[in-house]
Amino acid sequence: YISSHKRKREEEKESASSKSKKKKMITTTSKETKKDTKLYCICKTPYDESKFYIGCDLCTNWYHGECVGITEKEAKKMDVYICNECKRAQEGSSEELYCICRTPYDESQFYIGCDRCQNWYHGRCVGILQSEADLIDEYVCPQCQSTEDAMTVLSPLTDKDYEGLKRVLRSLQAHKMAWPFLEPVDPNDAPDYYGVIKEPMDLSTMEERILKRYYKKVTEFVADMTKIFDNCRYYNPSDSPFYQCAEVLESFFVQKLKGFKASRSHNNKLQSTAS
Repeated sequence: YISSHKRKREEEKESASSKSKKKKMITTTSKETKKDTKLYCICKTPYDESKFYIGCDLCTNWYHGECVGITEKEAKKMDVYICNECKRAQEGSSEELYCICRTPYDESQFYIGCDRCQNWYHGRCVGILQSEADLIDEYVCPQCQSTEDAMTVLSPLTDKDYEGLKRVLRSLQAHKMAWPFLEPVDPNDAPDYYGVIKEPMDLSTMEERILKRYYKKVTEFVADMTKIFDNCRYYNPSDSPFYQCAEVLESFFVQKLKGFKASRSHNNKLQSTAS
């Protein structure tokens, strides 16, 4: 497991490293570099040592400067050159869909990567909080887990489960750091809040949802709780009391959720043994 932001930073470092190496190649190619019969450029012709070529930083192709409208003088001033084909591929990949909810990447959301299938998932969609993820050495998504393990977070909630969720919620409401999250944010206190935060959530709304049996799976309950903490961290500076309350309460929630999941898994095993 590695969190999305950490992985993205590492990929950026690797990319930057490769670009610095490739920069040396964005010049007129030397006579000995290309003695082969491979076809180059968009014009698909063999290498001609009398012509100026520029190499794409993303693929292995080389292009005539005249074919792509770049002079040798211009090329020497460029840090990076990306051919049109690779640009189109980049634009297409920016709309790659992630998670079981199949939505494009959103940098404001927390993602966790599965160590089996290498796919990325919203923590809220698979029932994992960011602080919980930091303690996981290896993460295996529900699709890669055994059916028995996946049942713990994906199977429908029972009456007994709802009693457990009520206890979890009550323990959070009673926590001394829960005061910023007990009720919806008052727009008089933060006039721009609902313009910045698109999916507001609070503990009283979650309590209503529990009473109305709104949640069908544990992941849905965790998703709402995650919104509370993520919204707070997104809106408030990291040195604010609100941000610190979110950090502390989230850690407390992780412990309570762990106990709930363990109890539920145990009950599921007892039921499967009995049947």
